[in-house]
Amino acid sequence: MLRTMTAILAFGALATPAMANEPVALGEIAYGPELIEHAEDFGERELDRLAGYLRTALERELAGELGEGGYTLNVTILDAQPNRPTMAQMGGTRALHSSSISIGGADVEAELVDLDGQVIETYSYGWRSMNISDVVGYAQWTDARRTFARFADQVSDSLDERAGSGS
Repeated sequence: MLRTMTAILAFGALATPAMANEPVALGEIAYGPELIEHAEDFGERELDRLAGYLRTALERELAGELGEGGYTLNVTILDAQPNRPTMAQMGGTRALHSSSISIGGADVEAELVDLDGQVIETYSYGWRSMNISDVVGYAQWTDARRTFARFADQVSDSLDERAGSGS
């Protein structure tokens, strides 16, 4: 089955020092305005769950590069849509059931900053299911988690390239 992915990986234009020996710390995971608007609908705890899923994906992909005293990766979840209703959504006024399905996904961006706070590189990634029939059998945040895993993989690949190229 062919899926269409939208990914944008923007590289900073500034010449930067090699990252081969520079660890990367994960900064706070922030929420974009669109996601904050949805927080009341999803439930506040869902934002923490999403941040946890994203942090786990980044920690898994960046395991060999994590540490303090080097660069910091500041990440923002711009927006996310669940594949199945959250508890808050089911408890609301709409007639939703846990078996209800929808097209899910997420949009994420990040900045890699040095010790002086200068942005070294930026990353942006977004993905949504293309067809409602594809989400049958999915859990609540399956597509958002898939987006986070792909985003983390791209960040890791970019950092590996940077360390290998010396720039």
